[in-house]
Amino acid sequence: MTDLAARLHHPLPVLTPATKTLGDIEGLRASGVRAGIKASGNPDVALLVADSLIDVAAVFTQNKFAAAPVLVCREHLQKTGGRARAIVVNSGNANACTGDEGLQNARIMCADVAELLGCSPDEVLVASTGVIGVQLPMEKVRAGIRAAFAELQSGPEAGRAFLAAIQTTDAYPKEACEPGDGWSVAGVCKGAGMIAPNMATMLAFVATDAPVDAGGLPALLRDVAVGSFNAVHVDSHPSTNDSLFLLATRRGTQEKAFSNALRDTCRRLAWLIARDGEGATKVTTIRVTGASSNEAAQAIGRRVAESALVRTALFGNDPNWGRFVSQVGNAKEVTSVAGLVCKVQGITVFENEAPTRFDRAEASKAMAAEDVLLELALTEGSGAGDILTSDLGYRYVEVNAEYTT
Repeated sequence: MTDLAARLHHPLPVLTPATKTLGDIEGLRASGVRAGIKASGNPDVALLVADSLIDVAAVFTQNKFAAAPVLVCREHLQKTGGRARAIVVNSGNANACTGDEGLQNARIMCADVAELLGCSPDEVLVASTGVIGVQLPMEKVRAGIRAAFAELQSGPEAGRAFLAAIQTTDAYPKEACEPGDGWSVAGVCKGAGMIAPNMATMLAFVATDAPVDAGGLPALLRDVAVGSFNAVHVDSHPSTNDSLFLLATRRGTQEKAFSNALRDTCRRLAWLIARDGEGATKVTTIRVTGASSNEAAQAIGRRVAESALVRTALFGNDPNWGRFVSQVGNAKEVTSVAGLVCKVQGITVFENEAPTRFDRAEASKAMAAEDVLLELALTEGSGAGDILTSDLGYRYVEVNAEYTT
């Protein structure tokens, strides 16, 4: 293999299957089937059903062209006070920018599931992902819903069937799990491109059978999203369908351990999205400290991640401190760069307003890893935050030049 061919190759991470999937969460059943929506013939309709009405919290895209399923979910959660029986998902078609017909089709998907379950359509949520601006092939979708309902079951394979049916350009399945004392948090997601802080072209479904405080779930999920899915950056392009759902099958006294498990699960899923950034070879955590506020730290990290020059340097394992620190100086949230310290993989490359004497070859070698840490320490306050970004290489252009919406 030539050097160029080797660099065009998309090296995949070595993944350990999660110990539990959505199908292992007590009170949930899952399925995924082939309905013919995707030209590839891959699975494309998924269903997640609770045995009874459960608590659901969600975070959605901030894109003003929010897709029909997002609009329907917001409406249903408002009507039910954050309760649901099921989530139905299709992949291969985003049902976004599809007007009144698209909105009606999203409602039909909910109504079909509700009829099968014997519940109200308001108690069913819906998500879609795929090509924008094309009407759903509803005959196939509705047949897929019936097939998915017939396939519902519990267990790990059911959870993985659900996961397979939500994927689009994903290079590998994305799942994570954190165990607790007699309970678990399990989650899956899809996403690889059109990824930016404040959600992405992603769908994420996280569930728990831990006893939780239902009233606190929405605020907790929003807070968790800040450091996970809302901290992922690939190409500065949030999408129309971004949705994160948290399903809780039990109420009770919420433990701190649950919050930690939820954070760890979401952080792992977010890392997997960044790692799959359509040609990515690594994930770099841009860690900003010493900012005027946590929000400022996140914004500064985003500014650095948005630089193509920064991300190509990461791809080339180049400890190019000039690109890193100059982009900090471009952030409007920074009032003074005096005292800025920049470290790459723990190696100080810039401080006292000048580069340090460091071994460039050793720094480059340290950067040739799947997990890279770029630290930017300011002296303006106690604000801190992380952004997870992929590197930018040849494969990204190839993938997106050939993909159409």
